Amino acid sequence: MSQTRTVLVVDDDPGSRRLLVRWLEEHGWRVLEAGTGEIALERVAEVTVDLILLDVRMPGHIDGLHAAVVMRQSPALRDVPIIAVSASPQEAFRDRALGAGCSAFLSKPVNLKLLMKEIERFVPTGESQ
Repeated sequence: MSQTRTVLVVDDDPGSRRLLVRWLEEHGWRVLEAGTGEIALERVAEVTVDLILLDVRMPGHIDGLHAAVVMRQSPALRDVPIIAVSASPQEAFRDRALGAGCSAFLSKPVNLKLLMKEIERFVPTGESQ
């Protein structure tokens, strides 16, 4: 039996967010969206999610790194995979994201095949079982 999974896509760029939302919905995910770190924290307080795709660099008081740190402090989110995405591919930025509690790091533009591999690593679909 297939179970619908919920993902939160957090990105301040509407075009990037739309691309990910459309692709994830085509792959059977229920998708929630947030354009800021503040809205992301509101969403995860309201709804249980199975995965978070989090843009690291966003405007506002709470960027992606800060949001990841806050999310990891919540017992309900401690084990939820957070895949950080950023247009800054530098290794130091990747290390900061992982240090903030992100499970993985992908550079923008996101390679959708690589994203699928990361998603399957953290949230098995069960289709091959």
